[in-house]
Amino acid sequence: MTSYDIDEIGRLLAALPPAPGGWVAAAQQLPLARAALDSLLDHAEADAELRKRLVADLEATLADAGITPTPSFVELARERLQSP
Repeated sequence: MTSYDIDEIGRLLAALPPAPGGWVAAAQQLPLARAALDSLLDHAEADAELRKRLVADLEATLADAGITPTPSFVELARERLQSP
């Protein structure tokens, strides 16, 4: 395995092209979206009607709450809803 010093790593990183704008925007929005999802799921633990709506139509209920139902958020929500 090749060993690089910090200056060499910095030079190699600087030579890379910048990340695509969409990646940067998604990375910036992810913490807020995750917090919104966590808040919605926390409310669902105390609100049986909300939990029922989430179970019946997860994607639509997420969208109604302003959360884009991406595959990763849908899977995370399903896991949290199934846990005791």
